[in-house]
Amino acid sequence: MSFDYSVLHAKSIILPVYKQVEFYLVGCGGTGSWLAPSLCRIARTLSEQGKATTLIFIDPDAVERKNVLRQNFCDAEIGLNKAQTLALRYSLSWGVEINALPALFDSQIVARDYYQREHKLKIIIGCVDNALARQSITHALSQYQSWHTRDVATELWWLDCGNHSNSGQVLIGSHLSTEIDVYKFHELGCIKLPAPCLQHPELLKPKPEELDDNTVSCAELALLNTQTLSINQRMAAEAASYLVQLVIGKLNRLATYLDLNSGFATSTFITEEAIAKIVPDAKDLAKI
Repeated sequence: MSFDYSVLHAKSIILPVYKQVEFYLVGCGGTGSWLAPSLCRIARTLSEQGKATTLIFIDPDAVERKNVLRQNFCDAEIGLNKAQTLALRYSLSWGVEINALPALFDSQIVARDYYQREHKLKIIIGCVDNALARQSITHALSQYQSWHTRDVATELWWLDCGNHSNSGQVLIGSHLSTEIDVYKFHELGCIKLPAPCLQHPELLKPKPEELDDNTVSCAELALLNTQTLSINQRMAAEAASYLVQLVIGKLNRLATYLDLNSGFATSTFITEEAIAKIVPDAKDLAKI
């Protein structure tokens, strides 16, 4: 077993001083539905520490019979909207404020008060499996950065969760710039990171089955969408760990990859070397 010594030099993410925090759970299906109860625990903890905390669950889809075994829903909820179902269930049981939006994610939901200085932290948690939704989240970051150009700790972060049948990744970032100087480290830590779509540009490219003119058969689609019963719970647990460490100022990773078959997991730690590798690669891909 080899040891990744980069952890010894890793920096933590430094958040701005904030009085309010908003968590946007984009996608309440596989990973999102399992992450929802953990988000409620985090929100309850922050609220009890004096932080005004709001959860926003976003998903246009209804619970289907095929969702019941793999996602965090039961038979009685079939036909109900996923975001509304989770919001009702957990707002009642945890006593936290949850807003449900039974619609696709729109960047304007997050951008409505960018121009104000309210000491409000916003965290978008992407639990979606398509390029269009990730493009919308990318647009939200772009809008934020057009309003906030100062070299200060950012108030908007994107945590992205993605998976295949038995493997997946959790990525965190905040900015879209391909200029390395934007990500310079400060004495206490890191205030900006390359967004998930810079770390993995393929996240913004539609898969063949997402295209209008796709020729993927129903049988091929079923095979593509087959996932093990435990992968989403595992991804949700990793994402929850990222969020807890982020809000307490201890998060020193920007990416984690795991594989259930081998039991293998590895992380990319926040170091100048890691950033120096991501940004030039993203810049080169942008030219293609």
